Amino acid sequence: MQLDFASPFADHGGVSSFRSLLGAAPRTVFTVWVAAIAVLTAVTAAVVAARGALPAEVEVIRWFQGFGRPVPALATAVHAVTGTEANLVVGFVPALWLIRRRGRRGAAAAVICLAAMLFVQPVSKEIVDRDRPTELEVDVRAEHSSRSYPSGHSLSTTVVWGVAAGVASTADRSRWAYWLCVPILATALAGVILGVHWPTDAIAGTIVGAVAAALAVRTLSRATT
Repeated sequence: MQLDFASPFADHGGVSSFRSLLGAAPRTVFTVWVAAIAVLTAVTAAVVAARGALPAEVEVIRWFQGFGRPVPALATAVHAVTGTEANLVVGFVPALWLIRRRGRRGAAAAVICLAAMLFVQPVSKEIVDRDRPTELEVDVRAEHSSRSYPSGHSLSTTVVWGVAAGVASTADRSRWAYWLCVPILATALAGVILGVHWPTDAIAGTIVGAVAAALAVRTLSRATT
């Protein structure tokens, strides 16, 4: 059944697996949350213990950096427009729209997203205090000014575009939802290709961003329950 996009959180049947996950039974949702937190905890523990690169991470970066044109240029372009500041700009107008449409629920969702990007990200970086890849290990192709773990680009991009995908999915726009996830994958790969992040930085940033996005979408969906 096709939904009116003006009512994006109405509950209808016959939806895709993407949307079904958002509205899954409590036990299924709990299992997904536990799995995500378990993976994040395991990765973080390994990173803290190693301090630098985990086994094979240098080789993984070098493999991705072996791709010729236009991959490096595309990675540079993606990296330039997916930082925290850029994502705040991208998400500003949609956030205002959600607040207007959903009132306090919309505001709560916006606070969740902002907290992930502006508090969880920098605090996590300082606590873990992981070094970035160096020129001695890989070809560093972009500048950076913060610690490495988790990737702020991946975290912020996953928050903004993850919420967009979730909203599209609940509005019966599942095809759009899948396409809206493309920037998340592109951002994770860009940081690795440019040699400014370890692969596990991108993985952790994506998980944290996905958790925040899921919380925000669940908060919005409850506005109609």
